[in-house]
Amino acid sequence: LTVSKDLGESVDALERAVQVVKAQNYDRPQAEMLLQKMSATVPGMPKVLAAMLQEKSRSLRGRGADSQPGAPEVSAYESQSGGVQALLESLLKKFKGELAAVEEDEANQAHEFALVELHLSDTITKDTADREEKAAAKGQRAADAAKAKGELGETKKELAADQKLQ
Repeated sequence: LTVSKDLGESVDALERAVQVVKAQNYDRPQAEMLLQKMSATVPGMPKVLAAMLQEKSRSLRGRGADSQPGAPEVSAYESQSGGVQALLESLLKKFKGELAAVEEDEANQAHEFALVELHLSDTITKDTADREEKAAAKGQRAADAAKAKGELGETKKELAADQKLQ
């Protein structure tokens, strides 16, 4: 149960990490990066940044993504997280496999326990019934023996009386 819980938490953490890495796996254009930095310090720059972003989104909607004339944008930072993402995804796959194996093993152990418990309770019930049956038979034999001893005693008295008469 502890192993299953640990692996479940690891799988959840890896799924969140893969989502974050996928969300951050894009190149950051240089002009946007500069304007974002400047908007924090230079007055009026937030408006310029907002206008540039609006214009960029309008031009992309108007032309389509593949027909952009002019020079391509230079990236300030090209994402290198593809390898990290692949590593996280392989770890996620591995942990999911281990979690499935642990859960299957735990289910098998629980089933085996239930079978052993059922067998033991059936054995106890049968042995109890056998003991009660034997105790009843022993009691009956003891009663029969007492009755027979009583009859034997009477028979001996009668025999003795009969022998005296002869």
